[in-house]
Amino acid sequence: MFKLTQEVIQRDRLISDISNISAGALVTFEGWVRDHNEGKKVSSLEYQVYEALANSEGKKILEEAKKKFNLHHIECVHRFGHLKLSETAIWIGATASHRDDAYKASRFVIDEIKHRLPIWKKEHYTEEESKWVFCRDHHTHVHFHEEEYYEKQEKLVDQDRLKEAKVLVIGAGGLGCPVLQSLAAAGVGSIEVVDFDTISISNIHRQVLYSPNVVGEKKAIVAANRLQTLNPFINVTAINTMITEENILELISERDLIIDCTDNLATKFLLHDACFKNRTSFISASIYRFEGQIRTFLPKENLGCLRCAYDETPKDSKVGNCNDFGVLGSSVAVIGSLLANEAILYLNNGTNNTSHETHLFNLENLSQMKIKNLRRENCPTCLGNIDIQESSFEITLKKANELGALLLDIRENEEEVISNSLSHKGVKALYCHRGVRSKDVVASLREKGHDSFFSLKGGARSL
Repeated sequence: MFKLTQEVIQRDRLISDISNISAGALVTFEGWVRDHNEGKKVSSLEYQVYEALANSEGKKILEEAKKKFNLHHIECVHRFGHLKLSETAIWIGATASHRDDAYKASRFVIDEIKHRLPIWKKEHYTEEESKWVFCRDHHTHVHFHEEEYYEKQEKLVDQDRLKEAKVLVIGAGGLGCPVLQSLAAAGVGSIEVVDFDTISISNIHRQVLYSPNVVGEKKAIVAANRLQTLNPFINVTAINTMITEENILELISERDLIIDCTDNLATKFLLHDACFKNRTSFISASIYRFEGQIRTFLPKENLGCLRCAYDETPKDSKVGNCNDFGVLGSSVAVIGSLLANEAILYLNNGTNNTSHETHLFNLENLSQMKIKNLRRENCPTCLGNIDIQESSFEITLKKANELGALLLDIRENEEEVISNSLSHKGVKALYCHRGVRSKDVVASLREKGHDSFFSLKGGARSL
């Protein structure tokens, strides 16, 4: 059992819990709060923990120890919060048939916890200012303070501004990964990662936060865990959900900046409209083969919007995507890094390069073009007169299940699947890979009077 707690550790009860007459040895380890560290007088310690990751990783460590050392039982309790001198910060207990196994298991667990768990310590000193420190013991010893982490960039940015910033990143894919990595390393204090997709092996070549061993897991959760490990001094939150008309306004509220790293026009325009309705600053990027573009939208400054040029949302079927036309990992890395740079400049200065001009990049010949952002007179979106409504024929998986909808995959044999389903009297939800083509197909079917057809929002990726 692995447990995180703010309560005082009760060692006698814990020993009683793992006692076993078939075991030949019990080894316990206790880490105490001492009154000094590296020549400094310590008055108390404070521990902060990223609970979701610490709990899951802590359980894995104990399972590994149990198998590796042939244990009867092993438990670990780690304190967090504010601890006084002499209090127990961590307790480990291992029982085994042989004492050598219990000794080795205890050492293994403490080393792995120090190495793998997102737990950070603040030392309160008697003679100087308290400091957060990061300690790791695993064949090496690392000890550093937060200001050391940002030492090379503090001459260029106001680190306090970045630390106070709240940023929402929509999409943790090819663009999202380099954006998230750069923002976390720069010390943006609060980062929320929104994505509902799972990791596939075809993502790995360009989505640098993932590796083959996490294929099948949720992108938002894996990304948040990696970022929290990269920078222990910030807060990273995973939001494993699909962007919809129902939740978009709540998601973007009380954020300093929204960053669009999505790969479809419907979501991009939905984010755009919601940000203008909420008067929230918004940066968007997109990529097609070797071409990329970045634009910053500042609704409060009347610098124009997408609706100044497009009254209606363009259809995704009219533009290319990486599934149809391919994508290079290096290309999304470049555009993602530029996007992150624009975000950091905005957070630091309140403006950036792409707030007045849309920047277009051709990475095949390294050419660049700038287009001035213009505002259409009396544009209702610029004025904030926006009605965020759900599509009348697009439904989420949850809604489809509530309606008892028949799910129909039209990625192959589209005509045959639809023809065979016409006799079905209930609700029918069509889906393709991303929910783009299915939306067009349903629109066509409804024009012919087939009102029982719906398009599954997010396509097969939402299943």
